[in-house]
Amino acid sequence: MSSRGVRLLGLGLAVGLACACAPAGDGADCQPLRRSGGEPAASLVIAVGDTVRRDAIGAHGGAATPVFDAFAQEHLLFSRASSQAPWTKPSVATLFTGLLPSRHGVLEDPRLPLRRAGAQGREADALPAALETLAEVLRRDGFRTAAFVSNPWMGSAFGYAQGFEVYDDSFARFDAPGEQVTRGGLEWLATIPEGQPYFLYLHYIDAHPPYGALTPEEVYVARPRLEADTRPVTPFAREALADLRTPEDLRLLLVTGAPPRIALLELAYERGVRDFDRVLGELLAGVRARTDWARTAMIVTADHGEAFFERGYGNHARALFENELAIPLAVRLPGVAPSRGASGCEVGLVDLLPTLCDALELACPAGDGQSLFRADDARALLAEGVPGQPTHRAARSGRFKLIYEPEGPLGPDLTRDAEKGRAHPYALYDLDADPDERRDLLAEPEPPAEALRAFESLRAALEARASAGAAPVERAPLDAESERRLEALGYLDGTR
Repeated sequence: MSSRGVRLLGLGLAVGLACACAPAGDGADCQPLRRSGGEPAASLVIAVGDTVRRDAIGAHGGAATPVFDAFAQEHLLFSRASSQAPWTKPSVATLFTGLLPSRHGVLEDPRLPLRRAGAQGREADALPAALETLAEVLRRDGFRTAAFVSNPWMGSAFGYAQGFEVYDDSFARFDAPGEQVTRGGLEWLATIPEGQPYFLYLHYIDAHPPYGALTPEEVYVARPRLEADTRPVTPFAREALADLRTPEDLRLLLVTGAPPRIALLELAYERGVRDFDRVLGELLAGVRARTDWARTAMIVTADHGEAFFERGYGNHARALFENELAIPLAVRLPGVAPSRGASGCEVGLVDLLPTLCDALELACPAGDGQSLFRADDARALLAEGVPGQPTHRAARSGRFKLIYEPEGPLGPDLTRDAEKGRAHPYALYDLDADPDERRDLLAEPEPPAEALRAFESLRAALEARASAGAAPVERAPLDAESERRLEALGYLDGTR
């Protein structure tokens, strides 16, 4: 260990191991959920917007998302919600099982490796059949279950169909319109007698790169925003700009008028977020029209966020910063109080299964999450699952977040500084004072005592997770159609 590391450990031990993490300054307290005396939920709908970062939502300061914003205002909005992984496969596996990625074993991205001895083609991690999922728990209790998914990483071959009597991944591709997801869900729901318990899972991909088409009119309107954008256009940003699925007249417009700026990518991404919001409205209208809406729980969230070249690279599945982990979360839970308002509880996708089991009064398998009926912000919320970096982890509690990168931080060229990682594997951020995670408190000559206490507590949480070991990995072959669909999303080519 470096002399700096020894000094930090010594100082941290000198000020004690108890975490003095203060609540994040989001203006909302954390109140544990409790029974309100009303009838508990009897059905469940979960709608996931793939790649929707928290600050893209109107309720969190982003562009207007009127459907989500109205739903959040009517129910519970969590201002400190996080994914446990920066990409779809491990994050949704965590949502389904209540286990951290290293515990369910869905970790690997086939961009990296992946022809193995004896295999006829590529393989990808699959959710182990031995794990009990939320859908299996609900179906065992008499729920009808269905899922309609548009991300090919969630193909049934990878284990995500466990517990679903209907699992439709037939349209899972990069340009699957959200209308198709909503239509499939509502058509299935029309076959379910009102009053029959059901679980409906819908996964939308409208905001996922490559971002959707913009009209010339949208670009003309945004010209002032584009011209005011002075951020450097990195090589990866230029590549993403070239990949915009736009009509030829827009390409001509870029050449002759509008500057190719990162703001153009943001504009296209925001269009996808708005598309998700619009089809969410269609879903809500259909679900609310049923007479059993009064006893239907509903969760609207995302699987992960998106990097926008804040550190030179874009997309996701890169690192454990908040741009890839912070997600929106709005919850409707009949029979539970508080039933509406803003919550400052630290919550992750890992917490949804135990929370829903409490809300629905079901017995569920033990996992790594914490039910919001027993919310305790003193605990550390972990994240991991960076492709190719299984030892990389992050932990946050209150205002502080610790990132552990023993293979080195990711540079703007997508290479890692392994020497720096070995010498200084930890970085600590104060998310209240530094929400963009630019100021590593451990790199300062004299880190604040409060930060050192947080460092020791969060480091212990990371070490405890590492010492628990990893789950056995199960793999499934990638067929030609899955490879084609994943390549269209930017996977398998090893570049983005």
